[in-house]
This record gives sequence, C-alpha cells and structure tokens, in this order.
Amino acid sequence: MLEESQFESDRPGGWLWLALVVVLLSPVACKTLAPRANGDLGRSFSEAEGLFHQNPLWLGADAALSIPLDSDRTLWLFGDTFVATSEAHSRSQSEMVRNTIAIQVGHDPRTSLMEFHWRQDPDGSPASFFPEKEPYWYWPGHGIRLAEGPLVIFLYKLVGTPGQGLGFASAGYALTVIDDPDEPVEKWEPRVVDAALSPFDAVPATAVIRDGPYVVALAIRQEGTHAGALVRWLAASLAQGDVGGAEWWDGPGRGWVPEPALGPGGPEFVLDDAGAECSIHWDAGTRSFIHVASYGFGASTIGLRTAPSVTGPWSSPIQVYRPPESDGSRPFVYAAKAHHELIGPDPADLVITYATNSFDFADLFTKKGQRSLYWPRFVVVQIGQ
Repeated sequence: MLEESQFESDRPGGWLWLALVVVLLSPVACKTLAPRANGDLGRSFSEAEGLFHQNPLWLGADAALSIPLDSDRTLWLFGDTFVATSEAHSRSQSEMVRNTIAIQVGHDPRTSLMEFHWRQDPDGSPASFFPEKEPYWYWPGHGIRLAEGPLVIFLYKLVGTPGQGLGFASAGYALTVIDDPDEPVEKWEPRVVDAALSPFDAVPATAVIRDGPYVVALAIRQEGTHAGALVRWLAASLAQGDVGGAEWWDGPGRGWVPEPALGPGGPEFVLDDAGAECSIHWDAGTRSFIHVASYGFGASTIGLRTAPSVTGPWSSPIQVYRPPESDGSRPFVYAAKAHHELIGPDPADLVITYATNSFDFADLFTKKGQRSLYWPRFVVVQIGQ
C-alpha cells in the first residue's frame, strides 16, 4: 500500500493545508457547492499558455496529460487535435487527428520550449501519433517513465457510436511501451499491446503512480458516475508490454486481489467520483496524495481531494477554481488535471490545466473560437507557503 511514510516528510504548510484538513472532515462534495463570487482558491495562469502556440500547425487539442521523462524534459499527451494542412494555419484548413504528443524542455511553461509531434499518412496528410486499428482509435491515458528505462503509456481504446451519446464508447484499453525515450521522438518505435476487456466496468488509466516494484493506476468506471478503482502491475512486467497479472485493490479487508479472484462485482472503488479525466500525485509539502478533477458536465468546477494513501480514505473535494468558460452560453469545460512537475509563479503553486470546448462543433471554427476554444488552459493553486 502506498503510505505517506514512504515519501519525504516535509512539514505541511500554508492556508490550503488547513482548508484540506477541514474538508477531510466535511461531508459536502464539490459538486454540491454553489459558485462563489471571487472566492476561488486558484487563479488563472494565462501567461503560460503560449506553451501551446509554438508550432503554427498545431491548432489546439484536449486531454493534456504530462509525464516527466528526465530532469529537464516532460512528455505531453493530447487527444483529438487540429493539425493545419496549409500555410493559412486555420482550423478550416486542417485535419483532426485522434492524438498527438509534445516534448517540453524546461519546467516553467512561460519560458519552456515545446516540440509537437504527429505522424503522416503516405499522402503526407497528418495522422495520429498512436495509429488507429479500425474500427478502434486511441485517446491517451497517463503513463510513467520507469527507472528500468522504458516509457509506458496507457491508451484508451474507443469506438464510434454515431447518433448515440457523445458519439463514442469505451472498448477497453491498451499499453504502449517505448523502449528508449531518451532517443529523439522520430526514432521512437512504440509497441502497442491491446489488453483484454475486464469483466467489470473500470478502465485504466487516467493517473499512474510508482509504488516500489509496482505501477499503480487509477481505473475509471465508464457508465454513470466516473468512480475510480486501483489496479497494479509489476513494473518489470509492464516494461515487457505484459498487462497480465493485474491485481486490484478490493478494500482493507482483502487488499490487492488478482483479477480472476474479484468476481463479477469487481473491485472496491476508492473514489466515488474521480472524473472522466483526472490526476493523482504525491505532494511532499502537505504529506498527502492530491487528486484533481473537473466536477460537473458542461459547466464544471475544478476540485481537489487529499488522502494519506492512494488507497484512501480520500477527503471530499473542495472547489478551487471555476473556469470562466463555465459561465458561457454553451459551456463544455472538462479534463482538469495537475502537472506537479511544472513551476508556477510562486514556489508553492500547483499547476493545473483544463480543456475548453463547445457542444456546437462550429463554434471551434469561428474567429473567437479559434482563439479561445479547444486550447488547454492553465490555472495555479497555492498549496503551501
């Protein structure tokens, strides 16, 4: 079990830590809180958003997950992405590919360099970095650079459902292994391994954490409220592309249980609402794990929870930032997650991104939409002194 004693024991500090202690005892969930005028704990970090505008061909995306690769480089993973196909650098003359990546050099997004990458079809048109396997496509989940060398990334496997819901449905997940992520991206040779579907509704992995010899991943329920369960593998197995031997957390009474022994009910859910996308990381200042997610559908609020162990108990979430886009006429705001490896204006700042979109696809092509919609937005929340 991941316990706080396994990590450095810096003293918690700052007013937010006190707030989190109060919230830990509170039954009130973030999704029930009313918006508070000028009461957000977070603040916009818009001066960092130039990070996503360093390639005129890359015209916006969602998802925006980050994985530290080494002491200076961070991998970014994006979902559906507009890639320009002409020198007009306009979304009206672009293609939307299912996923792209980028490499950030430096830790301050205001000054870092960013190189974006996607593949090309034989005719030269843009293509997804992680190619489709018809009828499926991949959206990025989270991953981790293993001390043994490889980079492992979980991918969500999707299939189209025209005219139903949001037009897509989960078809499980896959694991990608990149053996030498120190090589230039052009030399990467990802090995994609499709995983067998679990007999219960929990799909890895929107957040990934290392725990000794294991890699622990957060698996999200796809139907109804997006509750979160935990699954782990030996890191050495994932490095070989082996997703067999999964063990699921089934509560303090049973602990980690091999998947076949769980039964049709599946594992215990440690987070009652983890969000469709989210992040989890260890924060040394507060000596706690921190979970960040968007709460609500359409108009959403960014919430934050804490726990002494990744297995819980998790606090109720507190509202830290209501994106201004949530108060628009057709809001579609989602995918909040933290990037704890990045630097904000204050040393105690936790850097967070969220996604902006619209339920009317045409809005993304207006003059205003091309400038303000479907770009990751930065927020910072001060969690210490």
